[in-house]
Amino acid sequence: MKNMHCPKCHSTEVIRLPGGIQSPSTLSGAKTPSSFKTINTTQYCCANCGYSEVWVDNPEDLKALLKKFGF
Repeated sequence: MKNMHCPKCHSTEVIRLPGGIQSPSTLSGAKTPSSFKTINTTQYCCANCGYSEVWVDNPEDLKALLKKFGF
């Protein structure tokens, strides 16, 4: 959907929403563990059918996620 075209319904009415993946502890107000940093993401949502995708903005962050949570 990065090309602003929904793969499900083929609509071109796509909403781009910047966001981030954060440690769950930050949601409660607790201090972020030093081993987890905020990962910048962008969410794309189809205004026609509601299909959405979340993309990690920085390829280096993908490596960090793989190292921490990968198999």
